[in-house]
Amino acid sequence: MSRVLFAFLTSMLLACGASPEQQLEEAREALARGAYPEAAAAAAAGLSGGATGAIAWRLELTALEAEARAARTPDVLARLERLAGAWSQQVTPALYVQAAGQVKEGGDPAGAISVLDAGANRFPKDADIATAIARAKASGSAAELEQLRSLGYVE
Repeated sequence: MSRVLFAFLTSMLLACGASPEQQLEEAREALARGAYPEAAAAAAAGLSGGATGAIAWRLELTALEAEARAARTPDVLARLERLAGAWSQQVTPALYVQAAGQVKEGGDPAGAISVLDAGANRFPKDADIATAIARAKASGSAAELEQLRSLGYVE
């Protein structure tokens, strides 16, 4: 059995009966260990276990970070889009910049540009997102520059 599957099954077994607060703690501990699939699974269990308010927001952020650090760019983009609707007051340009950095650190530099692009589309006049895109234009990897080119940021 693969380690990822084992970690997922273990976290799901631990999730049985755990409160959203306990799931948040589990997710944060897994995130700190670099066990990103386990962190995402614990956060998902907490969210499906009836989390509300601040606990639900923290679970969403933990899941987002786990997905980003695992370079699961499509999941990151989908979560940001969903959060921008459900949690519009909490979703800020800085969240997009942070998630992009985590996606890049996770090994998907082109995906990081996609996250910045999503942020630029949601917050077209934001200076932090513009700065992050400019930085990628100036010193980005080949993958980042190709993604920037495909999105029309460079010619």
